[in-house]
Amino acid sequence: MKLFNSKGERIFYLIYTTIMLLLYLGFVGVENHRITTGTANGSGAISEEEGQAIAQIGAWSQNLELIFLGLFIIVMIVMYFRAFKNKEVIKLFLVMNTVLFAGIIVLSLLLLLLTSVPFGNLIQPLFFPVLLMLIFLPFVKMMKVEK
Repeated sequence: MKLFNSKGERIFYLIYTTIMLLLYLGFVGVENHRITTGTANGSGAISEEEGQAIAQIGAWSQNLELIFLGLFIIVMIVMYFRAFKNKEVIKLFLVMNTVLFAGIIVLSLLLLLLTSVPFGNLIQPLFFPVLLMLIFLPFVKMMKVEK
């Protein structure tokens, strides 16, 4: 079985995977910076300016997580509508995202050793996409392909 039907499809998934990985790594970098900023002052008490800086960095990590989720949702919707003509499109989307998310989990285990970010924070961006994929599966099974 040929995984990709065309060169365009292969390029699309390469770009999609690259952007998703860059967003994830950006999230981890910002989250690591937020945590190290919060613990940099060894006294345990943080000033108001430090608190505001930590909150701003937290907003950046949240924005990166939302962009990660938004990109996933947009591609999922596009693939869902394309799947009415060719059901293989949605199967490939599900396979590619399963591989991507499994790779991110393995990467998270490696980053756990290199950063001060807890494992729960490292896999946080995956919660909603994985949940959406699980909710999405029954709709794919019921989908009728146009002839």
